[in-house]
Order: sequence, then C-alpha cells, then structure tokens
Amino acid sequence: MNETKIWVDADNCPQAVREVILNKAKSFGLKVTYAANRIIPFTFEDPLFTMHVCPETAGAADDYIVSQATEDDIVITKDIPLAQRLIDRKITVINDRGTVFDQKKIRYMMEERELSMQMAALGLKKGAGWSVFGKKELAAFSKTFCNILYQKGYKTPVL
Repeated sequence: MNETKIWVDADNCPQAVREVILNKAKSFGLKVTYAANRIIPFTFEDPLFTMHVCPETAGAADDYIVSQATEDDIVITKDIPLAQRLIDRKITVINDRGTVFDQKKIRYMMEERELSMQMAALGLKKGAGWSVFGKKELAAFSKTFCNILYQKGYKTPVL
C-alpha cells in the first residue's frame, strides 16, 4: 500500500473539519499538509503535520496542491474548479460536508456555480445566502473521510 497524504485547502475549511482530519491522520500515521496564503494554526502539533504558506496570488494554494498531490492522496476542498483539476488527475477529492467529487457532480456544481455568478452579476440573489455548517455536516464529513481511508486500506490505527 502506498502512503496516502492528506492535502487541505485550508483557507476556508472549518476548524471542526480540520480537527477531524488531524485526529484521524494521527491515528493512522498519515501526513497532512494545509495549504493557504496565510498561516492556519493546527489544534495540536505533530511532526506529520505541515503548513505550507503560499504566495498571496490568486490560485497559488490551488496550484501548489495540484502540483504535489498524487493518485494515492486525499484532498479536502470546497473549491469546485480545484476539485475539477484534481479529479482530472484521478485524485480523491471531498468537501467539508462529505461530498465525494466525481465528474458528474463536478459538472453539475460547475453549472450551479456559473448560474449563481450570472445571477449575482444581474443583482439577483439565489437561495438564503450562507449555508449553515453544524453537527450534521461534520458527521457527514467524518463518515465519508473514514470510509475513504478504509477504502485506501487504512483499517487499523497506528498505536
């Protein structure tokens, strides 16, 4: 089994999700890299965890993750264009709500994103604004993340 690394598009990843990632990664001895254009603190330190601060240019963190992640890895992001780039490279991508991205979901989400951008340009607002992130969403993420680790062969935590 190849070593899976976990990459987190950390700029807008909720702290509770980051904690789940770190706790699971530590229990399996997996490396985690946060990528952002600013320092995102870890809730606890571990030699397996790194923070990569990218330049403050548009897409720098995305470009870094795409250049570093491999097919064995898992990437956590809400960024749909980034997810598309990674899926094209056959890399496992999930968002902070437990959605596993695939080509069909990406196509649909890209269409939704385009529609939202067009509506905003017209001065129209779609939906109720910001969506809530709570226990239900965190549980869905945790379940999906654990299932993906299991599928990649991580069945017994490191003691």
